[in-house]
Amino acid sequence: MAVWGSSFAIVRSLLGAAEASALLLVAVRMMAASALLAGFMAVGPGRRAQLRAVRGELLRDGMFAGGLLGIGFLLQTEGLQRTTASRSGFLTGTLVVMVPLIEFGLFRKRPTLPALLGVLLAFTGMTALSAPWSDASQATALGDGLTLACAVVFAGQIVALGRVAPKHPVLPLVLVQLATTGALAALVGPFVEVQHFSAAPRLWAAVLYLAVFATLLAFGIQTWAQKILPPVRVALISALEPVFAALWAALLIGERLTLHEMAGGALIVVGVAVGEAGAMLRARARAPG
Repeated sequence: MAVWGSSFAIVRSLLGAAEASALLLVAVRMMAASALLAGFMAVGPGRRAQLRAVRGELLRDGMFAGGLLGIGFLLQTEGLQRTTASRSGFLTGTLVVMVPLIEFGLFRKRPTLPALLGVLLAFTGMTALSAPWSDASQATALGDGLTLACAVVFAGQIVALGRVAPKHPVLPLVLVQLATTGALAALVGPFVEVQHFSAAPRLWAAVLYLAVFATLLAFGIQTWAQKILPPVRVALISALEPVFAALWAALLIGERLTLHEMAGGALIVVGVAVGEAGAMLRARARAPG
């Protein structure tokens, strides 16, 4: 979550300096991550076999989850151009509320009481963080709306990945998702923006960081975790992302946290702690002996 949180400030800084167009940045980041992962898989016999097995159900499931991921990234990146890095992180974090709603709406799956309490605390914290009632929020209304839409799509991706991840190996599933996201950004980009990508060393260093740490490592861990964790717990842990987004935005690009934003961040941390503690206690109570 700390690495994902840092990506908001980095991308906002690059877009603010006009060093790259938004969707081309997403496409380059995802394609670089895909190329690195494909190269890694190609050098080991076992991994090469997994690479050759990218077809059929695995390809279909990966493209579906990757399509949702791609749409979410497109909405988030467009929104990030019209709001602050902190607000983007906070509003993306509302997926913590949307995941159990989607699960209940589609599968009639009720969250446990600790998870529900954690979600409510985290949502209260994110409301305090984003402060939609304030005058300042009016200037970022369009960006906030796009970011909320991205949160809905990301929540759908977490639910979908929770269904398909247990059926497939991690690496090829991650590869298909990232390649699908990159292809979607590359296809849509020319229709919605004038594309440019500078040769600045700072930009390429940022792309390398985003591709390796905020993409390969982060989505690899998420896909692995969703083989064993239910979507609601993954969403609850993801609620820490806006806290890190706000901290990195303050550190890297000078965005400052107000008192109500700090209070909201504290509530998010408490919500995650409540949900996780409840899950551990339930697991311990069910353990034999």
